[in-house]
Amino acid sequence: MALENIKAIFLDMDGTLLHEDNKATVKTKEVIDQLREKNYKVFLATGRSYSEIHSLVPKGFKVDGMISSNGTRGDIEDTILFKHSLTIDSVKKIVQLAQQQHIYYEVFPFEGDRISLIEDQSWMEDMIDSEHPQNEVSESEWKSRRDAMNGKINWRKDIPNDDYSKIYLFNKKLNKIKTFRDELIQNKVLLNISVSNSSRFNAETMAYQVDKGTGIKEMIDHFDIKQEETLVIGDSDNDRAMFEFGGYTVSMKNARPEIQSITDDTTQYTNEEDGAALYLEQHFLN
Repeated sequence: MALENIKAIFLDMDGTLLHEDNKATVKTKEVIDQLREKNYKVFLATGRSYSEIHSLVPKGFKVDGMISSNGTRGDIEDTILFKHSLTIDSVKKIVQLAQQQHIYYEVFPFEGDRISLIEDQSWMEDMIDSEHPQNEVSESEWKSRRDAMNGKINWRKDIPNDDYSKIYLFNKKLNKIKTFRDELIQNKVLLNISVSNSSRFNAETMAYQVDKGTGIKEMIDHFDIKQEETLVIGDSDNDRAMFEFGGYTVSMKNARPEIQSITDDTTQYTNEEDGAALYLEQHFLN
């Protein structure tokens, strides 16, 4: 497929736009500004919650729309285009499973701080207060957990009846989180959830049959853009649905080989080198 047909660009954040310090650069902002000046529509498609996004991007950062929490919410400027909430029943069941198996968890409402139960505070803090594990847990994921512990979690006695976008689940033991994630996937119909992961050490649960691919579809339907007119850039397992849906798909140089193998192209540079911005600059601005 030729790149000249592209009208809309969808960008993942972690491992794609963001560096290890969980920030996007001014260079990335400038490339997005130039693309929009040339009438390309540019969107974020992230696993992060909507309320987290603004703290990760430079001042004045603008896009045409944001898909957050792996496709559960879509925003255009100040308008919520769509929202798919987990049922409160699903939320309570998953938290219970996480508690039983000592899987770290954060429950994300659509508005406000993420929630964990106060009865789990001490063991969760112990898990995250330790040294950065000597395995492949990324610096950025570990930093996000430390930040969560240092004031981003609202510790509650119970989980309020509210609208929730996703539950983030983490364990630094790879076999433990993989077993837990597989268990969730096997029971996804029963639990009424979809399951994804943005690293090998986590799992994320959203409303049933919701993912980044469904989010992109809802967004382009609104803008009257065709599926084959989309380009997507990502790096991880939670981008697979986006790669299945996108017209032209690009993986990051820092993506694992099994992710790179399912995309049309791969960037020349990593996220630490602004690989996504440089790719877009080379193919759309030069």
